[in-house]
Amino acid sequence: MITSVTAIGGLLGLIVSLVFLAVQTRAVSKQVAASNNLAGTQSLDHTFAGLREIHFKMLEYPGVRAYFYEGHPLPIQEPDRERVLIIADSLADVLDSGIQVTRRIPQNESEEDWASYCRYLLERSPTLRAVVSEHPKWWPDLAALS
Repeated sequence: MITSVTAIGGLLGLIVSLVFLAVQTRAVSKQVAASNNLAGTQSLDHTFAGLREIHFKMLEYPGVRAYFYEGHPLPIQEPDRERVLIIADSLADVLDSGIQVTRRIPQNESEEDWASYCRYLLERSPTLRAVVSEHPKWWPDLAALS
């Protein structure tokens, strides 16, 4: 009789432990998902900050934006040529990083939006397209869109 009561008590203890473990596992799972989402959001914020920085640089030099959004060919004369090439390199860095970030964020709804924006810039900017096609291994995800 005592062994039966002890066995039943042990079994009940095991059941309670398993239920408690399941509750803890669910809580940890939610916490990990929230942490991943936060990390993804921070990475995306970093990408947007980089894009803003490039746009502010375009503001410093009126007319530079046209080389990326309005289809103007790469200027021939310095210093405009060098300036546009440097901005193109920086823009390619940000765009490629954004592709990687949006792909890795769980349940991200902006991956296709970002890819669409990248394709738009590649279509509109002969300079960006040339820079990326000249060094596709530097920006592999961006090169794959062209």
